[in-house]
Amino acid sequence: MKAFVTSIGETTTDLCVWALERQGFDVELIYNETSSLADKLEVIYSRANDDFIRVDADVIVARNIKKLSLPKDIWWVQGQCFGWYSQDVINGGVQLISKKALPILRENVAMAKRHERPETYLYRIPEFNNPRRCVSQDVVCGIHGYKQENIDRVIATKQRRGQLDNYDFELARKLNEL
Repeated sequence: MKAFVTSIGETTTDLCVWALERQGFDVELIYNETSSLADKLEVIYSRANDDFIRVDADVIVARNIKKLSLPKDIWWVQGQCFGWYSQDVINGGVQLISKKALPILRENVAMAKRHERPETYLYRIPEFNNPRRCVSQDVVCGIHGYKQENIDRVIATKQRRGQLDNYDFELARKLNEL
């Protein structure tokens, strides 16, 4: 299966790619420090022809990723990760997407570029939710956010989104110092 890794230069990019390749995935790295996630998604949706996995480069992928599956009539499965900054199990970081979703994704990715969280926007569009085509699975697929150098960028993003209460950045900094 094809796995697309989106990166802006995270310290764990090579480790993420290696972890996917050692599990048999055909990995394509979509790397650009300045392009948005929406731009990277547009590239992925134009290149994908079959079911695929998309992984954030700041995810250290675990073997459980192979347990993700697309149930009947489901086109998008969101995996879980252990969030380094939240110190909790979180949804996201790993997406398994059916080729059946590609026409809708290609049609809507331009609109997603207007949103701060383009993938979340796409996950929530009516075409995927009436009937329900997107679900999360209780499969922890890796560690999300470990040893990232630019924690201040992450804090600024979470503050802008009003999500600071969901994270323990102080503990993450201390753990990174070990």
